[in-house]
Amino acid sequence: MRAGDRRRIAGERFAAMWLDPPASRRTGPGGGAEPMGDLIERTVAHHLAMQAQDAAGGMWSVGVRTGAAGAAGATLTDVEAAIADRRITRSWPMRGTLHLMATRDVRWMCRLLNPAIVAARRLVFERSGLTETIVGTARDLLVAALSDVGILSRPDAMTVLGRAGIDTTDQRGYHLLGRFCQEGLLCQGPAAGRQPTFVLLDDWVPSSWDPGREEAMAALASRYVASHGPVTVRDLAGWSGQGLTFTREAVALAGDALTTQEIGGVTYLVSTTRHEVPSRARVCLLPGFDELLLGYKDRSAMLTPDEELLVVPGKNGMFLSTVVVGGIVVGLWRRQPGTRRLVLTILPFATMSATRRGEVKRAGAAYGRFVGREVEVRFDE
Repeated sequence: MRAGDRRRIAGERFAAMWLDPPASRRTGPGGGAEPMGDLIERTVAHHLAMQAQDAAGGMWSVGVRTGAAGAAGATLTDVEAAIADRRITRSWPMRGTLHLMATRDVRWMCRLLNPAIVAARRLVFERSGLTETIVGTARDLLVAALSDVGILSRPDAMTVLGRAGIDTTDQRGYHLLGRFCQEGLLCQGPAAGRQPTFVLLDDWVPSSWDPGREEAMAALASRYVASHGPVTVRDLAGWSGQGLTFTREAVALAGDALTTQEIGGVTYLVSTTRHEVPSRARVCLLPGFDELLLGYKDRSAMLTPDEELLVVPGKNGMFLSTVVVGGIVVGLWRRQPGTRRLVLTILPFATMSATRRGEVKRAGAAYGRFVGREVEVRFDE
């Protein structure tokens, strides 16, 4: 990919992941500051679903997108409150992977995107001893327990199943909970310390948007492209975990919400309401599992093949945290908790100028505000 095309695609994708121009982002309907809970919900809804298999990283993915132009964004406490207030919810809407979603989107996304995954994994379940009879028994047990107590931590859910003789070892219990969330029966509630909790979706969100299949497919395509574009049809297929036939139909159903553009001889889908790329590149520290990389089948606009080996060492599926400038990955970062302050070590791919170092330090300070810790940024070049 040519350097100019790479900068253009990465810049447009990065710009798409922020809601509004910085000057108007925090203005509410009455002209005052937009309540933080509203902003968090809008941010997550804009993305449709945000990678959150690492819970802490997923929350920072939300937090970093709520701050702009030096303004403080959401804190970790704010994001946790949005979950407790049922504004956003963590569950399995697609690809067998945990995401954060606006709570009103959980039910229809699970219904649209998970049936094929559930069907495909039945044989895997049976090979591990989880026959459909056992799955049905586990489902009934958890529904009865949750109808009684309202919320169960993961260890408590394992206890409920274990007392009935269901083997939950070797991730069997975790797979059952994931299956029931994929079915739209359960979803995650607020964490209990470091443990995830589970609730009945119908109790947690008694009513939500309820589109028909075609309307849901159109929303899937239009909202994904609006928050991630420019993208290819294969990007959308990979992100949603659906086949190309399904994906092309979804794009067609989106109608005039989408258009196409040619970049470097490749046809990309773009939203007809896409944002302009800021003249000054935004500098961010992003978590390892972030939509900027996980949201695409082809990541070559954001990093080179050699750089991808640094971000995903050994191609083992574990993404390291990245330093990003205008959508392009320019290095890695890691956190080292200390007794007094949090040390963030930056590992640039190339030598950084003094100006760039200052921007990275400000990005590190933003992360410190999010977690409520004093931060020291160090560079390992």
